[in-house]
Amino acid sequence: MDDTLETFVPLQFKRKKGKLLVDGRESAHDVHIIEAVARATYWNALLDSGAFKSVVEIARLEGLMPTTVGRLLRLARLAPDVIEQLMVGCQPRQLTLLWLMRNDIPALWPEQRQLFERFR
Repeated sequence: MDDTLETFVPLQFKRKKGKLLVDGRESAHDVHIIEAVARATYWNALLDSGAFKSVVEIARLEGLMPTTVGRLLRLARLAPDVIEQLMVGCQPRQLTLLWLMRNDIPALWPEQRQLFERFR
C-alpha cells in the first residue's frame, strides 16, 4: 500500500477581466494570516502535549515576546469554518494579521462568525 497522503479539493476556475477567480469569487490569500494560524495551531499542540509548559518557553525558543506568542495563540481557537475561509482566501480585505493580534477574538464560535461578518 502506498503511504502517501493525497487530498483533493474541488475548485472551479473562471476568468473575469483577465483575473483568475476561484469558484467565481475574487480571492486574495493573506499569507501572513495563514502562517500565523498554522504557527498558533502548532504551538497549541506543543502546549497540549506537554512538550512545552508555557508560552514563555515557546517565546524563548522562537525569539519572540511572550505577549506576541499569546496573541498569536488566540488564532488556534478560531472556528473551523472561519479558518477554512482564510485558507480559501475569502476573508475581508480589512481583516489583517495586525487587527487579529490587537483585538479580542471571542472564544465562542458563533460570536466569532458575527465578528467576521461585520467586516463584509
